[in-house]
Amino acid sequence: MRAGAEDMQDWAALLTGARASALGEDAARFRPLSPLAAGGADALPGALIVIDFKAEGAAALLEAYAEHKPKCRVVLVGQDLPASAIRNLFRFDASDVLDASADGPALLQACRALADQARAAAPSQAAQCWALRGAVGGAGVTTLAIETAFATLRQQPSWRVCLIDLNLTDGMAAAFLDVEKKLDVNALGGPSERIDASLLGAYALEHPKGIFIMAAQRNPLAEQVARSEGVLAFLDVACTMFDHVIVDMPRHQAPWTDAVLAAVDEVLVVSELTVPSLHAAGDLCREIDAVRGGRPARLMLNRMFAKRSHRHSFPLEKAERAIHRTVDYSIRSDWDHARMAVNLGMPVAQVKPKSPLVKDVSDTVDDLLGGLHLSRAA
Repeated sequence: MRAGAEDMQDWAALLTGARASALGEDAARFRPLSPLAAGGADALPGALIVIDFKAEGAAALLEAYAEHKPKCRVVLVGQDLPASAIRNLFRFDASDVLDASADGPALLQACRALADQARAAAPSQAAQCWALRGAVGGAGVTTLAIETAFATLRQQPSWRVCLIDLNLTDGMAAAFLDVEKKLDVNALGGPSERIDASLLGAYALEHPKGIFIMAAQRNPLAEQVARSEGVLAFLDVACTMFDHVIVDMPRHQAPWTDAVLAAVDEVLVVSELTVPSLHAAGDLCREIDAVRGGRPARLMLNRMFAKRSHRHSFPLEKAERAIHRTVDYSIRSDWDHARMAVNLGMPVAQVKPKSPLVKDVSDTVDDLLGGLHLSRAA
């Protein structure tokens, strides 16, 4: 699907300990910079950088970026800055200065403003849209959709990532994150030309940890309201507003399901390592393959355990032979922390950053984004 988003690199920062403390968990959004070392432009990472002028080597690092990477966007934090620092700021295409007293939210807001400016000026490129669909009920699709959205944002902090819950009758993504459901399903049944960025802006809610969410109130008649044209127009506009869109799909077939599955860039079919689930997943993958015209769905097994725990299971290779399908990704079980995350309205990554579930989802996103970057580089 298409979008007007720039394929940007990660953010980087040279911070003092006090500045990093002020950012708290958000400090992890920035790739750490070191005082200038030999290496020229190759030693200067990031498309958007933050430099705390109190940090050791800040002046030299700022000058090096100004000389070698003037296209970089820079936020300089400091007070009573010397004239040389101000002159270097003028050499960048875009920059901002914050007072030394600026807190973490103010710093993040300045970074996002510069990233938005670059995004608005960038040529149109393809925004990625991934859909997750369960082969059976209770496979954990909503949890994985949420974790996938947050994992994408962690790997690409400058991106605007949106999670869209298309379980229009009884979606739970917003409830899992304890946020408001603002999407009006009637918009998906009206004239598609009325669906625009201003309308979606009213439906999108930003989670405190950075992703955007669009979800509808529970409505048992919603599937009778939405039309394929409206749902596709909705996703098309979303892909012009965001850099990356994750769609939590309903398991049951809706009138617009095939149209969405044919349009998105990736489809992840979620199953478990049980005989009924695997056969259902194999059948569903083949059905989706036919709809997508040669672009195969990817099979993801959820709630996996270490091999030593497979006392009542069977080897993965045997499962693949049984359903004539390769398992693309597997996600280890972490039921306790997943349940805790739902009860707290948080992603699992916030409750337990080193959870095996978080690690496996991050690896999946890394693999999918790696293929994306290779295709764009080509």
